[in-house]
Amino acid sequence: MATKIKAIKCPQCGSEKHEQLDEKRYRCKSCGTEFYIDDDDININVNHHYEYQSQSSSSLNKLLSSGTKIGIVAMLAPVAIVFILFYSALTTDHSKSGFLGMSDDAISVRDDYKSVRLIVYNGRPCYFYILNRDFSLGYGDDNPKYVDGYYYGFRDVESGKILKERLLFSEKELKDHNFRVNFDQSPPLFFYQAHRYFSILNDKSIYEMDPKTLTYTDVSKTLFKGKEAMNVGISEVKYLDRDYGEGFIINNNLSATYYYFPATNRLYTEEAFKYARELTPNQLNGEIRDTTYLELQEENVSETSSKGGMLRLWKIHAKFHLGDPQDFGFYHWIQKTFTKERGERLVSATPLTSWFTGFGGKILYRDSNYIFITFRPTISEDASSVFQLHDAYGNTLWTQALNKFSEFRSVMLYNNKLWFCGALDSSEGRDILQIYGFDLKDGKYKIYNTLQEEYKIKAK
Repeated sequence: MATKIKAIKCPQCGSEKHEQLDEKRYRCKSCGTEFYIDDDDININVNHHYEYQSQSSSSLNKLLSSGTKIGIVAMLAPVAIVFILFYSALTTDHSKSGFLGMSDDAISVRDDYKSVRLIVYNGRPCYFYILNRDFSLGYGDDNPKYVDGYYYGFRDVESGKILKERLLFSEKELKDHNFRVNFDQSPPLFFYQAHRYFSILNDKSIYEMDPKTLTYTDVSKTLFKGKEAMNVGISEVKYLDRDYGEGFIINNNLSATYYYFPATNRLYTEEAFKYARELTPNQLNGEIRDTTYLELQEENVSETSSKGGMLRLWKIHAKFHLGDPQDFGFYHWIQKTFTKERGERLVSATPLTSWFTGFGGKILYRDSNYIFITFRPTISEDASSVFQLHDAYGNTLWTQALNKFSEFRSVMLYNNKLWFCGALDSSEGRDILQIYGFDLKDGKYKIYNTLQEEYKIKAK
């Protein structure tokens, strides 16, 4: 390409006074900047060690003390930085890239999923989520269209369509109110006896997730309406251990402890809770129900080992207090069996299988007909994750071995599929959550949805 004919000016100070160093390279006589002629434009070749000094700069140096020079440099440095950034912005091709590398028509987004719960909405498998979202807008940018913070939403599993999404807390709100979310307790738990989903945020707030209305609401005050002991406010709330019932342990602002059960809307004092928990079936005034479920027992391979490695399934028949305090801690760790020590609520406990090899056994889902478990076939940290479905009699219906999973978030049985949300272990980066559908009949699976954590959106 031919060189364009134009006046040669210093791109730094605009002076036309220069000396030619070689065919295309020049030095400005006014400021000492070296530059060269590209085929299409004049580009700066920065050289901070100027050997040339104009008469004016030399005179100025004589007048200034070293301390004054340092002060001037300190003042001018930010100006120089701003000039360079501004010059860069002007010379950048904005059709491809914006200021500071940001695209004009796309914004980078990072989602950190804190909570995932599989649900059913309008006859379709969906999932509820809470995530921490960060928009990459550039330093110091504040755009009301892109708010960093925690969001909740509902998404269709099969289509990936977002059904609803709302801002829960902005990052600014959390900082201003010194609010910390406890994500160890944030995944909504399903209270079977109450038929409601609850989660706990910041150890003081109870939220209810409703899959019918696609809402996520703070019910900390409405839940205890009419409970005088709660009028002083909540200082701390925790889930009650499921062996003791479907409820909450609550400390009010007077440091008194209570136990609340949503299914019956009953609030117990500590003394009343301990008493009710150990009532025998004939003392429960007709509020007694039968339940049958499958349990997973794990023991060590040998007396010298503490790594587990032996698994066995049991069938448990028990009586429970509908929606109120229970005592389902039937397993005796010393005797290594199930006993009727307290409350006489255990009717029977029957082993369904012989011992089989498995490490880190977990129950992912169970009801009166099935139990869905996972375990590692060996003690190796790199061992695969085995998924196994058993019927109510302990028979193995199918087994699937996948690469090692690092997370098991949520499972539900719906429409002859076990829907499962988990993350494969990745040694190359973050473990990405995915939703799988296991066929109830043969265990064949399909990945239906990937919960993207880094992506771009079109700028508004």
